[in-house]
Amino acid sequence: MSFHLVSRIAPQQYISEKGAYDYLAGILKKLSVRRVLFLHGIKSLHKAAPYLPDLAQAGIETFGMSFGGECSPQEIDRVIQAIKTHDADLIIGLGGGKVMDTAKAAAYKAGRLPLVLMPTMASNCAAWSALSVFYKDNGESIGFQTFPNQSALVLVEPRVILDSPIEYFIAGIADTLAKWYESNGLLAKVDQNHLAILYARESAKLCHDIPLEYAVQAVDDMRQGILSNAWNTVMETNIMASGLVGGFADQYGSATAAHSVHDALTFFPETKPILHGVKVAYGIMVQLALEGKWDEIRRLQPFYQKLNLPMNLTDLHLGTRPESDIRQLAARAVSPDKTIHLLPYEVTAESVFSAINQLETLSAHRKEGKA
Repeated sequence: MSFHLVSRIAPQQYISEKGAYDYLAGILKKLSVRRVLFLHGIKSLHKAAPYLPDLAQAGIETFGMSFGGECSPQEIDRVIQAIKTHDADLIIGLGGGKVMDTAKAAAYKAGRLPLVLMPTMASNCAAWSALSVFYKDNGESIGFQTFPNQSALVLVEPRVILDSPIEYFIAGIADTLAKWYESNGLLAKVDQNHLAILYARESAKLCHDIPLEYAVQAVDDMRQGILSNAWNTVMETNIMASGLVGGFADQYGSATAAHSVHDALTFFPETKPILHGVKVAYGIMVQLALEGKWDEIRRLQPFYQKLNLPMNLTDLHLGTRPESDIRQLAARAVSPDKTIHLLPYEVTAESVFSAINQLETLSAHRKEGKA
């Protein structure tokens, strides 16, 4: 395949500071917005409410809509219908990653409506990236879509995210860490002298270095409700740096094995309560095992333990599953549509199954004090 790169680098505007929501009405007026569809999570709206401006005072009519729970085709169609019913000329998505992915998809499919994203958690890069990940209503992953346009505005109010569930923040740290392990092999193979690739590699390196240096302190600060420099740096890394990898590098900064393993895990009901980034964390381990990077796995193990991230099937509630089910997991991870095949080496169901088994052996030895 010849080298082809389309960079969708960033939202048109990004504000991350105390009082960020105060800029919303003024920016909407500059965009000549009159009617807004406001898609939100119920808990997210409760957390954000003390900081939200009254758009009615700015002459902007707002139609609120609670998110249905999954970024599914049915939910996206429901939002599109609401956009048409209210003749909205902009959509705001406030909440977690699935809320924002739904808002992105609905805005695009409804005629490329302008879009404002207001993340209330730092659990992934959904607020930054120009793509949506889709699920069935039962939570099974069914793929993703990249959009040709970015959002008009992203507003980050740190006080809202600091007050979000800490497990989502930890999941975001794991999802961010995956950007380095998944994209590094792809980016290293690009032999074109392209500045966007250099920026993508630097962004991916930040996704590795910042979590490993600051994440444990950031999590501790978040538990204490401290808006510290360490916490803020990790929070923005989860949202911004991870989004910049694919934003600059397009397909060359794609998710690969870790996310393919995540997708396969979603077919097992036991993993449904486990957050996206936490499943991705296990996917990192599988990818490193595929690559034979056992020293790196051992280096990451203390970090995983401190953040309670999964390193084996038992951590994913799959420890009692028979071998046939684990083989099915491996097969789903390498189905033809999965990004695991972007890796610069051949990956098969057997090699994934072998990697999973080797991780099980390592975990058993660690418990016995032999690792």
